[in-house]
Amino acid sequence: MVAKRIIVLRLILVLLLLCCVGASAQQGSFTLTVQSDEGSRLFYTDEIEYIDFAEGTMTIHPKTGGQQPFMKADVQWVSLDTDEHEAVDLGLSVKWAACNVGADAPQDYGWLFAWGEVEPKASYTEDNYTYYSQYEYEYIGTNICGTNYDVAHKTWGLKWRLPTRSEVSELTTRCTWTADEVEGVAGYRVTGPNGRSIFLPSAGYQDGTDHKEAGTGGYYWTGTLNRDMPSSAFNINFRGYDADWTASRVYGFSVRPVR
Repeated sequence: MVAKRIIVLRLILVLLLLCCVGASAQQGSFTLTVQSDEGSRLFYTDEIEYIDFAEGTMTIHPKTGGQQPFMKADVQWVSLDTDEHEAVDLGLSVKWAACNVGADAPQDYGWLFAWGEVEPKASYTEDNYTYYSQYEYEYIGTNICGTNYDVAHKTWGLKWRLPTRSEVSELTTRCTWTADEVEGVAGYRVTGPNGRSIFLPSAGYQDGTDHKEAGTGGYYWTGTLNRDMPSSAFNINFRGYDADWTASRVYGFSVRPVR
């Protein structure tokens, strides 16, 4: 019975991986979930080097090194799911999403968010900011990446999250920034050390009900709080192209996830 289960498991994994290889890269990456008696583990198939079967064990080998063994007899099921969001490898420490949160294409503005909030809104003010009351800003962490305050993680799930200040600094110091247009939308083409690129549209920002600098400026949140001024958080914008800019947490800024 166990031998039959092992053969079936091997066939399922082969078929799943063949489906993944045959799919278009524009559909985004795929996630391979392995459910065993010890719980579930999720893997991105484009980060798997290979899978081997030996001595009653199925072992997944990530491209980054290391290995994750599973006892075949303990594996209950495996599944392959599509992550519709494309991740672009620029040759940096993380992969950057091809689009903003709320966007369907790289040139779309997407939605704007106050720092730590996970829903867009019509107006962005101190009075309607979720984490402000009685003249004080609520502390929700110095790094909200991957938490319940991270709109990228809450909206896209899986491994997606806000970038940290250091990851944005890497984007600005190791990449080439060039003014560009995509289908008439102004923004910047950011090209990594490996020659691949992403496009950041000039979505502007929102203060109150005023959508400012749309078409000329771009403002993107990090998940890093400014400890010296807890009412503000670090961001990247098209004025300085570095990670040293901070802005009031109440403003509506764009979000470009990483994983």
